[in-house]
Amino acid sequence: MKKSLYLLILSIISLSLSAQDSQVYVPFRIGDKFGISDENGKMIIPANYDEISVGYNNDFTVRKDNKASYILNNKIIIKDGDYTYFDNQEDFVIGVLVKNSKDFMYSNGSPDYLSENLYNKSGEPLLGKSYNNIIVIDGRKNEKPALTGTALLLLYSTQNRYSLHLFDKKQKKIIKTFFENSYEVDTNYDKFPKSFSIIYQDLNRSEKNLTLNFNNGKIESEKREPIKVVKDYYSDRSLGSPTYSMPPPAMEGIEMPPAGKPSIPENALEKIGYADSFYRYIEPDRSEKLTISYKDATFDYGYLKKENGKIGYFLVRDNKWLVPPKYDEIFSADGHAIYESGFVVRTGDNYQFFVASNKNLEFITSEFKDFPLFFRRDYGRKGFHLFKLYDKDKNFIGYANKDGKIYYKK
Repeated sequence: MKKSLYLLILSIISLSLSAQDSQVYVPFRIGDKFGISDENGKMIIPANYDEISVGYNNDFTVRKDNKASYILNNKIIIKDGDYTYFDNQEDFVIGVLVKNSKDFMYSNGSPDYLSENLYNKSGEPLLGKSYNNIIVIDGRKNEKPALTGTALLLLYSTQNRYSLHLFDKKQKKIIKTFFENSYEVDTNYDKFPKSFSIIYQDLNRSEKNLTLNFNNGKIESEKREPIKVVKDYYSDRSLGSPTYSMPPPAMEGIEMPPAGKPSIPENALEKIGYADSFYRYIEPDRSEKLTISYKDATFDYGYLKKENGKIGYFLVRDNKWLVPPKYDEIFSADGHAIYESGFVVRTGDNYQFFVASNKNLEFITSEFKDFPLFFRRDYGRKGFHLFKLYDKDKNFIGYANKDGKIYYKK
């Protein structure tokens, strides 16, 4: 009897913890301000913020009066910082300031235009200074972590030098430095999380390879080896002139077929609309807009096809409908995940998002009056999918789930 009661209590506790772990927090917009609610629309954090960016782990960057705060689950853990956004790195949060957004984009994301600070999940600042780039080697764990209690930090300083450190999470300080002041590094994750290797330059500018082996959440061993310099064949050629490949033979007497349009199947639409949006990741002053571009259709895989006045998407090789022909308009929207097909379908004034996987329907959302785009798959928990909504003027409105719950009030 006591054992049964104990198991019942344990089961109730387990279910309660499971429910807490699966709680989903979403951005809720009221008028022009954003806050945080639970998945049913109950407000958790008041809608006092001008802007909001949604992470992947129930985390948010919110902005008010040009100051950024970081919200994790239902708590503000970093408040009113001079940051562009925050990056969730498992046991850490990195506050990132993009110092010049245009130069940053033109440089293809160079960290020379960044300033970053490290925090723990309680919002306490760590390291005592900012860096151009902070990389937590084990920061995005998809499996058992390589280290527990400590973390490897690869730091890129404002003096354009790299250093590698072991950070103790409990003591909140660096307890070991593997190297520093390296001009370049080359990381290798091929055997991670069993081991991690990195090529760096020592004080004499000689390249060495450092390999760290992990076991039971600790560094089991480390090995440093000099890098053998391989002589560049082309740089050592002092005689002769450079060689070039021969040009292709002349095509005289060979008549090339004209480059025309591919043959169009019966009832096929020659154009297809691609729906996307500008996501203001590093330029918060720019408003978010829906974009739809029309391109010439290709007919090798699939195409939009009319039947009885309605439109569907037809698969060529499988000779079947992927999207049944019962909609007034269909837009392709494939940006949400690879190996899947996404379509926005319109019936009258209503829109739905159609998701196909393995050439079959995976799910279709409830109807929306506004245009939906897939934003986060399995957001907060498996099966909870988050969408963005756009009005008739293509302006961003707010968020919704696949069942039609809209997180917006005027």
